Amino acid sequence: MKPGREHVKHGPFIKPCPCSPGAVSCGYFNIHLQSGCPYDCSYCILQAYLEDKDQAVFYPNWPDLREELAAFLAGHPRARLGTGELSDSLAYEAAFPSAARIVGLFRDFPAAVFEFKTKSDAIGSLLEIPAPPPNIVVSWSLNPSALARGEEHRAPSLSRRLRALAAVQAKGYKVGIHLDPLVLFPGWPEHYRRLIGAMARVVRPGRVAWWSLGALRFPPELKPHILRRPGSRLFWGELLEGADKKYRYFTPLRLELFRFVRDEIRSRLSREIPLYLCMEDAATWEEVFPEAKAGESAINRRLHRAALAPGAGTR
Repeated sequence: MKPGREHVKHGPFIKPCPCSPGAVSCGYFNIHLQSGCPYDCSYCILQAYLEDKDQAVFYPNWPDLREELAAFLAGHPRARLGTGELSDSLAYEAAFPSAARIVGLFRDFPAAVFEFKTKSDAIGSLLEIPAPPPNIVVSWSLNPSALARGEEHRAPSLSRRLRALAAVQAKGYKVGIHLDPLVLFPGWPEHYRRLIGAMARVVRPGRVAWWSLGALRFPPELKPHILRRPGSRLFWGELLEGADKKYRYFTPLRLELFRFVRDEIRSRLSREIPLYLCMEDAATWEEVFPEAKAGESAINRRLHRAALAPGAGTR
């Protein structure tokens, strides 16, 4: 891991989560508190987006963040925000701890929901907080073990992530889950069935704030980075360039993938899990979740309500 550096941030900390043209937004906002990531996932857009993904930058001007956040939330009182776009939210906790400070900041804004989005198991500072506030969500990006070993280099194993999830859940935090990217590779139905079975032994449905499903997608500029990785399985499924200029699975394949994972989650955990799609259009929403309203305000309202709902913690 390269040493990080601090740099005073100029410009806004808070920006809308970027959504592909034509995709249904979920109304999420990113807080750019740091950038860079020590993990080396083959599908990571940061390889093409940042000049040096492995060089972490941290923005220490917290008073400016607090002032901006207060003004932002005055106009967006029920916002969902997180720090997982340009960096892993917890991977740098040992060198540049910020998790406890973020929790303290969001205690002052109880109507907003903050999400740590991570592949890390660096949860010590979160476990030391005596009474976690109800508006904090700790989320993990997960994939089957075979895929994690081959595509998510330097990231903690699936078993370590699940142990971390179980620990913060037991501490009283709401948890989030991101099966993103879902990848078509040899034997994928059985691999995802095993993954969801392992999660069902750990996750308490009543403690789930939200659970996203996102199929593999990437812009053309990421393709050379993937091709430099011998043995990557990311090109096994049929990929086509979409209207948003991103490579995606052929629509019938995406629908098959989404429906399979959706049904496994509902049968093994609960039909009440707050599921949503990431970066998909309204037609895909209608096919996968015909009962849901595929509009930004409706999705945000549903997920915000699920995050703050008292979780009984029972199955």
